[in-house]
Formats: sequence, C-alpha cells, structure tokens
Amino acid sequence: MDRKQFLLLMLIPMVVILAFLGVKLFTVSMGEEILLKTAPVDPRDLFRGDYVWLSYEISMIDLDNVPYDRDFATGDTIYAALSKKEKFWTVDSVSHSRPRLAENQVCMRGIVTASHQIGSRVGVEWGIESYFVPEGEGREIERERNAGNTSVIVSVDSTCSSVLKELLIDDEPVVFE
Repeated sequence: MDRKQFLLLMLIPMVVILAFLGVKLFTVSMGEEILLKTAPVDPRDLFRGDYVWLSYEISMIDLDNVPYDRDFATGDTIYAALSKKEKFWTVDSVSHSRPRLAENQVCMRGIVTASHQIGSRVGVEWGIESYFVPEGEGREIERERNAGNTSVIVSVDSTCSSVLKELLIDDEPVVFE
C-alpha cells in the first residue's frame, strides 16, 4: 500500500465521524428546545459506570390514550408529535411515518423497544437515555432522578432527531465542579 492509498484509507473514517458530529451539531444549533420530565428507573437497574440512565414519561406510551396509525412491533421506528402542556412537552400522537405538525408541535423519532398488546402500551427509546457524568457524581443524580426531581432540555430538529442538551435538578442546571 502506498502513501496515497494509506491517506485515503485514513480519510474515510474521519469523514464519517465529521458527518455524524455535523448532524448532531445541526440539531443542537438549529433545533427547538423542549423540556421533558424524566421518570424513575427500575431500582434493580444498577448505575452504569460514568453514565446515568434516563427514562422519560414519554418512554411508555399508552395507545388507549394517544392516537396512532396502526399497531407497533418491537424494532419499529416510531414518530411522536409533541406539544407543550403546562411545563413539560407530552405526546399528542404517534405514527410509523413523519407526521404533519400543527403549530407549536415538534416531532421526535425513536425505536419501539416493547409492544404490549394487553393494555396497548408501547415502550420507546429516543436516543437520549444516557447522560455522561464525572466519576462519582452518578449516585446523587440517580437519587434525584428516582425522587422525581429531574428533567432535561432536549433539542429537536426538523428531521425529528433529538439531542439531550442539559440535565436539570429541581429546574436548575446540573453543574459539575
């Protein structure tokens, strides 16, 4: 392999990484910020290193109370139209394709992780479930999360992509020393 081929081979992964970062940067800078309420996580689910696992009220959708286009199966892509209700944003409807949005709505795309035919509940991962924290900070954040004191600011763009921007405890940004 000559030098030119080697440089070309090294350039491909760099372009892929830059493209991935560019998409996330677009979402952060051009997306609309929404506030989501976190939900407690199963206490048997242990702390995962330097990450705190976040679950949201919108991570379990009751299809008896939310309009949808047809049944969902595990692994399906799901699109949710959300709007602000009082303080937090909640799901108005879900579908298999990108919805037409009303004024003051945003769209989030996720993956169905569980589909329960009994009770018509659908579990969803939105790609914003893990939050990196400095070593030793996770336990306190998990306590606050499990007490229901946490929420997050998420940036959502026009392609229904979402990026977690900030973690809040009692409506105040979490700041690490």
